[in-house]
Amino acid sequence: MINEFDTATFARRLKSLREERGMDQDALAKASGVSKGSIARYETGCNIPRVDITVALARALDCSCDVLIGVVPLAVA
Repeated sequence: MINEFDTATFARRLKSLREERGMDQDALAKASGVSKGSIARYETGCNIPRVDITVALARALDCSCDVLIGVVPLAVA
């Protein structure tokens, strides 16, 4: 069970999943409706996304929010 949001894990997961799917930040921005600048800040751990943004990113990356935030191991994804 996760007790607090781990920004570093989220940042690594977001970038890793994006790259695994062959997407650059522009492509993820278009697919999710989130600005490229916001994605860059999430990937560097400068910002934490709201829940609705996390859902949009997970949908665009075709994964669950649990995978994206680090509750479920990447190997399960």
